[in-house]
Amino acid sequence: MYDLSVSQIITTAFKTSDIVGQSIVVLLVIVSVFSWSILGNKLLTIWQMHKSCDAFLKRFDSMHSPLATGLFLHELTGPLKNICQIGIKEVQEICELDDKKLEQTLRTAQLPRKLTQAELDKIRSFMNREVNQQSLMMDEGLGCLSVAVTVSPFLGLFGTVWGVMSTFSNIASSGRIEINLIAPGISGALLTTVAGLCVAIPAVIANILINSHINGINMKMDIFVDNFVTGLTLEEPYGQNNAETSNAVQR
Repeated sequence: MYDLSVSQIITTAFKTSDIVGQSIVVLLVIVSVFSWSILGNKLLTIWQMHKSCDAFLKRFDSMHSPLATGLFLHELTGPLKNICQIGIKEVQEICELDDKKLEQTLRTAQLPRKLTQAELDKIRSFMNREVNQQSLMMDEGLGCLSVAVTVSPFLGLFGTVWGVMSTFSNIASSGRIEINLIAPGISGALLTTVAGLCVAIPAVIANILINSHINGINMKMDIFVDNFVTGLTLEEPYGQNNAETSNAVQR
């Protein structure tokens, strides 16, 4: 009696499986490669978006006005940059600013006039639309991953049931019970279950981590929209400070 290595156990079980069991194992390997290709790309993308959001919010929080952020958008990346661009573009259209006046507005952080509530709601609506677009981009591909996670254990279970059924059919055909007749079929049957779990378990863990980061990014985008629109309500129109100063002098 001696212990087999993991590779020897898997190789032996695969060789003793019938064509159905071997086909399921090969299919699960393909599903695993497909799942990890999605996971690798998605993890990298989400990590980059997470870092870019942190960098953007750090820069945004250091600004005295949400409009001032527009001067530094060319230095930033990520979903919050796109959302901010949409907000500034809507401000430009609502206030009917050309590029020169827009730059002046961003530098002085003062609007030509006070925005109405309807205009603020319009800006928020367009920014929220971009938030939804960014959320859809982050969710892209996760549906296929969820299918792989769900189906893999059932494929493994099907292979196990098929292998056990095939083993008992062989016993019934031979009319005798021998360990040499039972063991190969059972080991091949259990291999499909192991393969299914090996595909599903890491994918489930990675899927949970990805969704957790996506939820965090979605929360940051929602908070940014609220802060941006709230900041616009506090912006003073051109000349208001000068008018208040003039009135104070006259008094």
